[in-house]
Amino acid sequence: MDTTRYLVRPRPRGRRHLPRLCAVALAAAALAGGARQAGATVTISSQVVRTKVTRPDAQNPLWISHEDCVTGNDLQLTLTLTNPTGSDSLEAWVTQSTDCTQAVNRQADGYCKRLDLPLGLADTVPVTLPAKELAKALLDADECEVTSRTSTEAVKMTVYFLRLSTTDQSNPDFATWEQTKVDLLGPKPPTNVQAHSGDGRILVDYTQNEADEVLGYYLYCDNGGQSSPDSSGAGAAGGDDGAAGAGGGAAGGGGGAAGAGGGTTSGGSSGCQSSLLVPGEIPDSAQQCGSVGRASRGEATENIVNGRSYVVGVAAYDQVGNAGPLSAISCAIATDVDGFFEQYRDAGGQAGGGFCSIEGPVGAGRWAAAPLAAVAAGAALGLLRRSRRRRHARAHARSFTQESE
Repeated sequence: MDTTRYLVRPRPRGRRHLPRLCAVALAAAALAGGARQAGATVTISSQVVRTKVTRPDAQNPLWISHEDCVTGNDLQLTLTLTNPTGSDSLEAWVTQSTDCTQAVNRQADGYCKRLDLPLGLADTVPVTLPAKELAKALLDADECEVTSRTSTEAVKMTVYFLRLSTTDQSNPDFATWEQTKVDLLGPKPPTNVQAHSGDGRILVDYTQNEADEVLGYYLYCDNGGQSSPDSSGAGAAGGDDGAAGAGGGAAGGGGGAAGAGGGTTSGGSSGCQSSLLVPGEIPDSAQQCGSVGRASRGEATENIVNGRSYVVGVAAYDQVGNAGPLSAISCAIATDVDGFFEQYRDAGGQAGGGFCSIEGPVGAGRWAAAPLAAVAAGAALGLLRRSRRRRHARAHARSFTQESE
């Protein structure tokens, strides 16, 4: 009897169908799970917009700045629900980085904070995300003022929209919004601030804050309350740290930001004083007298009158417009400076006009182009003399040829 064909015995008939049964069971489970998710879909179905002012794309229009928080420049969107039922509930939670779908993270001591929003159950649900409530939940910022952070960087934010069932709180369907950051603090100020006299302006030099978040600098001026400074603005260096309000800076006027945890405010003039411009505090935007991008010199030109002395300070601002705390202050006098052509005319000169009288843009005088004009005039005179010599040489050559003939 040949028994070789029985060396590998066939499986019992019941076990032969086990793989097929498992495949069928898995398919049924997948269909059941898919049907549950298909009947509980939550999606963000509209573009997120601001309720008041929308910044340009380069200035992170969907981020929340200090001014957005103070003025209620909120976010609006629309949720779409599939087959909403009375046994479901819709909730909004916010966090920096925690998974809010996990029930343990939604406990009282968890890292997810619930937003108190009126969210009903319907096919479409309009949602307004209040900037002030987001700042409070995420950064514990009462009335938009941050007291527990020293970093001035923007904070990442994720809003979870959870569709919860009364029978299942651990596996909700959800949608998330992750394109917004909260940035309530302006950058630290520049250092070594020195003001200098200009004609109808104050020139301000400083050492820049090199942080990536800095987009530029605001200049602030006060023409009352200071002691008598010299016109150069030179003075002894200030202290290493400016005075700061609670938590590193007080709240500023419209557009100001919460303090940035102190910071150096060295430089400035020792004789300067101002009740409106206080180093280390957020300056009132009403005192702003100029602005500049990432540069080490700025010009204060707004409402500057020659013959008056001004206290000047500088604050850095970020991509959403938050102004940081004020630098050390410095003083200078706006001075009417006569240039070359003004002195020439005062002496009775009548020439000028055209290129030679182009007005210079900034600096110690309004005729900053006069030296350039003088150089150009000298060059033109040299060309004229060379041209005359060439004509005389050609005339002499023709005369010599005629005499030879």
